[in-house]
Amino acid sequence: GEICKNNESMQRILNSKPIIHHGKSLISIRNFGRKILCTDGVDKCCVDILESRGFKVTLSPTLPQAELIKIIGEYDGLVVRSATKVTPEVLKHAVKMRIVGRAGVGVDNIDVAAATKQGIMVMNTPGGNTVSTAQLAMSLLTSMSRHLPAADMSVKQGKWDRKSFTGVEIAGKVLGVVGCGRIGQVVASSAATMGMEVIGYDPVMSSSDFKDAGIKKVELEEIWAKSDFITVHTPMTPETKSLLNDNTLSKCKKGVRIVNCARGGIVDEDALLRALESGQVAGAALDVFTSEPPKENLRALLQHPNLVCTPHLGASTDEAQVNVARDIASQMADVLDQKDFVGIVNVSYLAASTQPHMKPFMQLAETLGAMAAQLGGGGVTKVVLKTFGGRDVNITHKAARKLLEAKMLKGLIKHLCPGLVPDLISAPLMAKEANVESVVSEELPDNVGSPYWNLVSVTALRADGSQACRVTGAVFGSTPHIVSIDNYLDLFAFKPEGSYILSFRNEDRPGAISEVLGILHDASVNIASLNVARSPPTSASNPNPLALCFMALDDDISTKAFTSIKSLPFLRDVSKIQLR
Repeated sequence: GEICKNNESMQRILNSKPIIHHGKSLISIRNFGRKILCTDGVDKCCVDILESRGFKVTLSPTLPQAELIKIIGEYDGLVVRSATKVTPEVLKHAVKMRIVGRAGVGVDNIDVAAATKQGIMVMNTPGGNTVSTAQLAMSLLTSMSRHLPAADMSVKQGKWDRKSFTGVEIAGKVLGVVGCGRIGQVVASSAATMGMEVIGYDPVMSSSDFKDAGIKKVELEEIWAKSDFITVHTPMTPETKSLLNDNTLSKCKKGVRIVNCARGGIVDEDALLRALESGQVAGAALDVFTSEPPKENLRALLQHPNLVCTPHLGASTDEAQVNVARDIASQMADVLDQKDFVGIVNVSYLAASTQPHMKPFMQLAETLGAMAAQLGGGGVTKVVLKTFGGRDVNITHKAARKLLEAKMLKGLIKHLCPGLVPDLISAPLMAKEANVESVVSEELPDNVGSPYWNLVSVTALRADGSQACRVTGAVFGSTPHIVSIDNYLDLFAFKPEGSYILSFRNEDRPGAISEVLGILHDASVNIASLNVARSPPTSASNPNPLALCFMALDDDISTKAFTSIKSLPFLRDVSKIQLR
């Protein structure tokens, strides 16, 4: 280890991407030294897979937050189940952290916004416990309808009371599935084989997906009105919190039965107790609660004879524990090796960032964002991104546009909000917190029809809706170029090289630029390139048109030299743009 640290050749190897064979495993050389903490009793197969991929892994029981904070700064990755709370305070101390993985579906125990702001990816394993949770939902549904837990307890108490436990059959009944993703579809399939009619609601599923899953698509109001049984399989969001409440339960059939194996709080527990006591709800089965373990205020609900309750057992099978541990290990290793980005929940465009042909467009978008922030004069409150074309890669694809938007915002926020250090993950959230609205437009850039095979355009707007600036670029081969500024569509395309750009508008007459060149010469500032655009035609809105000049500079301009340039009477809108 110490030899590697002091050997420049070895350091170059460690920073490269080659893969070597080690027994039957493929180990990435660059993973040596990267550390991952696995906690909450995650299955050991998670450790084995990560170690086989070259990571140094620590397997730890669930730690108190104070102890976790002490050690979290050492790790590049963290694997948790549901017990560890990944709070902003924990993340603040996770100075090396690149990814937090949840071995399971819900990420309620991870502050996703705080992680995103720090540029940390958050991942889950949406498929690992699908079967186990779906089977639990069906088990609770049948147990509730036949009073099995109470009957079991009665027999164990030495009783033989058959009349008290007369139940209902589920065949021929209507099951309403709220949330028809992986788990909801498995539940629907199981219910259908047992003779139930299945209807479902999911706001993001298409009609064809419903048809393929064998579920009749309906709206929520029909779920309430038609269902004999209702099972929920949605994440906890502001829209789903207390989804089943006094109002919605009152719209249901009298004697409806409710199952919740999703997230505590989707069913309003106080409203459920009132509905059980009134008979509006004949029975309910809960595996999840607003607080776990449940607090004393839920005692009356938990002891109600028509409630079946379990201690969050959705993923508690041997098979599910192995599945989620295996999935999170493989997904996390793939992300850190930049092979794949399955399961990332806080950013949707990372897979596109690994495509070699996207690299110059990413560089171009970040440059356009930086230029828009500085040419806009600091009053930018909204940016609009437009894309067109592409040869080896389609930059109008949704994922490509979202990626370019993130890169554009990275350049924009860096210069619009000094002190912030945005990256590809955190830039969109930082822009939102800075009250900068970002729009990816379906419209094409204004330059379409020109001789360019591809275009990326960024328009910066002020609070009153007026345009602060518009910057458009294109990629020639693999090199980004700026091809137009505002209405100067005849700008000779130039490569934004050097560290700074000096931009100004000038009277279109002989000698207007020579004085600027003289000031730069006296200040020992080297010009990498110089590009000009003729003034647009005279119009009512532009009676005295000015030419545009862009100078790429290798050196910064001193305050004295910049002040001298700004004071020249024939120049307007003098700006110094920092590219790096």
